[in-house]
Amino acid sequence: MLRFFDLPERFVVLPEFKREISAALEQTITTIWTKEKAERDSRLFNGQLFSIEEISAGSVTGSFVEYRLFLAQLRRPELFSELRVQPLAVTGLLQNSEGLFFGLRSSTSALQPDRWELVPAGGIDSGRMSAAGDIEPDRQLLAELGEELGLNSSDVRSPRLVGFCEEPELHIFDLVFDLESTLETKAIVSAHAALRNPEHEEIRCVPWKDVEGFIADNDLAIAAGNRDLLRHIAPGKRRMHQSN
Repeated sequence: MLRFFDLPERFVVLPEFKREISAALEQTITTIWTKEKAERDSRLFNGQLFSIEEISAGSVTGSFVEYRLFLAQLRRPELFSELRVQPLAVTGLLQNSEGLFFGLRSSTSALQPDRWELVPAGGIDSGRMSAAGDIEPDRQLLAELGEELGLNSSDVRSPRLVGFCEEPELHIFDLVFDLESTLETKAIVSAHAALRNPEHEEIRCVPWKDVEGFIADNDLAIAAGNRDLLRHIAPGKRRMHQSN
């Protein structure tokens, strides 16, 4: 089950430091990474992702770590006690007048392949820092919008932060944004279809009145954290749209 927190107001990036990793642990990480690279070809990239160190009143503090550390922890959960990677991700509730959008993850995805997830979504990487050295989650969300759906920031209204939660089993924290578009579903699906290397095999718009049924019909085929999030927000969204 997801754990929900108060919305953060600021994000603090700690100075970069090199984690102390034993030779045995490094060998384990390297073995996992090599295996994953062989299975997933060159689409796997060892970038930097923001990992939470502390959550306090109104603030989230963390530092950037290598993606391969998180992947090793994902494949071997017992490594969390040594690696303690807690990624901060962004998830958009992309919606238009017709409904809420989902993407079907590729079968080659490292995390939860062949599952429906809310789009756009992704971890916060070091390329989305401001000139002052701060992370900008809404900027990351809009970058994911372009990469995953082929849309521009002008295709949506300004993202609005509506949730902050943790998926304890995976140690992943998520900033959830309302992301509204005036584009018709056909235009959004077409933009995705035009991508050269799409991350999702299919994009689907589900009317809010049908979201709870979509969850029930595809329970095991929806990304685990998204199931809990949708069960949390879908009833209120459905009532809101019925009253409009």
